[in-house]
Amino acid sequence: MDNSNKFNTLSEAEFEPVLQLLQGGDPDVVAQHAGMTKEQLFRMRDDLLAQAERERAKVLKAPPVKVGRNDSCPCGSGKKYKQCCLEKHETARRTNDMAEAERLKAKQKKQDKLIRCIEKAFGLLSSQQYDSAIRFASKLITRYPNEDRLHDIISTSHLYAGECDAAIEICRRRLKVAESEKSYFIQHRRYRDAEIDKPALSYYYPPQTWLQKYWIALKAKDYQTLYPAVPNPQIIALVNRLQAADDPGQFPKKHSQGLELRRNALKGTLDKIKAVGPEGISYLLPLACKYSWAGLFVPEILSVYKTDRSIRALIDISMFGFAYASGASLHYLEQQGKVVIPYIEEAFSKDKTFDPIKTGIVSVLGNIRIPAAYNFLIRLLEHESSHIVNWAGDALGKFNNVKALPVMIAANERIGGEKMIDAAIQKLEDLQDPYGGIRV
Repeated sequence: MDNSNKFNTLSEAEFEPVLQLLQGGDPDVVAQHAGMTKEQLFRMRDDLLAQAERERAKVLKAPPVKVGRNDSCPCGSGKKYKQCCLEKHETARRTNDMAEAERLKAKQKKQDKLIRCIEKAFGLLSSQQYDSAIRFASKLITRYPNEDRLHDIISTSHLYAGECDAAIEICRRRLKVAESEKSYFIQHRRYRDAEIDKPALSYYYPPQTWLQKYWIALKAKDYQTLYPAVPNPQIIALVNRLQAADDPGQFPKKHSQGLELRRNALKGTLDKIKAVGPEGISYLLPLACKYSWAGLFVPEILSVYKTDRSIRALIDISMFGFAYASGASLHYLEQQGKVVIPYIEEAFSKDKTFDPIKTGIVSVLGNIRIPAAYNFLIRLLEHESSHIVNWAGDALGKFNNVKALPVMIAANERIGGEKMIDAAIQKLEDLQDPYGGIRV
């Protein structure tokens, strides 16, 4: 049945019950106050929204100019706008506004529910209930297939359970999706499953995040294969004691205060692990792949060993993206000075897919100011990744060598201009006088 004529004659007061309902009013209360049944109220709402959509479509067909109250109505009736469709269009607009508000409210409730579920899944993961975390997150993924927090929970649960191949596959697959979504977002300014100008319900990780997680999963598998076939019970006992740092009952404090409390309480254990020597590396590296308190101490211990394997491990961890552990690894690499430069060059000669997450070790070169570091940074200006070129330019700026200016400027023009290398170029230009000399 076409109710268009019916709604054309309704006053604003008669629309009020539907407007109250769209604003979140209790349907039983609204219906009772309006003197109708709840079913009648819902039917009126549905008919009104359908009519509003028809009126909206009618307005869209009107000339793309503002219609004055005394202008001819765009519907073609020959009447003035105020005497014809003005009231209907204003009512339709208000109704559409209310409907949109209701839709956004419902979407927010759905988003809040999803966040609570994600928090529950992360809770299962943090309490080491890996199978339960995987089952719970997998069930949610059937409804939210592009929610990267759920994929993260599943891949991390597999990783912590020692199922590295499963974690690797998830990370590889989500990295491809993230790269595709990034390209789509750059072109369309929205994700594929999002409405225009509205955020998607799913939360996407950027490609670099999945690249880091992919790297961690690959290294975890490497470390798994390098674990001794016949473990040393004394070293295992020490590593188990170190993992007491993860016990919230024993160490409830968090952040930097929590780290210092743990370091002081476990000083004896840390000293003994350091005294074990390089043999301890195979036992420590699996800890480094977990975002845990015990894992935070691994870079500190590795820095004491000063072997090929410990330096390579510090470079590995620097690429994990773990807030403290990765930063600590870079710090210890800088402390070892020029000896690490060949290892950084080696890191760029392999695993090239992961070059975008090697910016930390590029910055290390800027703090080891010797010719070998300078020369390698000059070569990195030719890198295909604008990200690496940007960081290499920033590191070169720390050498205060104006001879690098021509190649830095050329590299910056090639990548279209980036903030960090721009600032480094400006710094060197400020050191150079108009005649090509150096200011004293």
